[in-house]
Amino acid sequence: MLSSSRVPAYRITLFYGPEYTEGSAPTIQCVFNVKKRSWKGGVQIVVEVEDRQFERIGKSLQFDEWLEGVLTQIPEEYRSESIGRAKDLFAQHVCLTKLQQAIVQGIRQENLTLESGVLVQELDESTLQEADQLKSQVLEELDVEEIGSEEYS
Repeated sequence: MLSSSRVPAYRITLFYGPEYTEGSAPTIQCVFNVKKRSWKGGVQIVVEVEDRQFERIGKSLQFDEWLEGVLTQIPEEYRSESIGRAKDLFAQHVCLTKLQQAIVQGIRQENLTLESGVLVQELDESTLQEADQLKSQVLEELDVEEIGSEEYS
């Protein structure tokens, strides 16, 4: 599900998440297993995104409006479940994008945490550039086609 053609030397697998944590700065975090072809074993990388940044990204991509438009084809009794699932998928993909940014900059073979204050601008820029791909991955996971929602893409 979460492999990337942008960083083909790595196999990236979602371990768990998103998990929403409270604190002075609420965050969303996902944990990924990452293995480079040349490594004997993989590592676990925790990716944190501050809730404020996640909300900012969602607004810049008009994610909620777009999602509302595409989910009109789902029967109303299933929409709230689909909305929750779509938001989790969106969070996973935002975290994956941040992880990919870290990989491009270079990571070592060790378990680590990409804290919420790291790669903030890079994540904002990457998610804007990859908005269409991110949205289509969410639709694919939800098994929904994007019909009549071009105004939100």
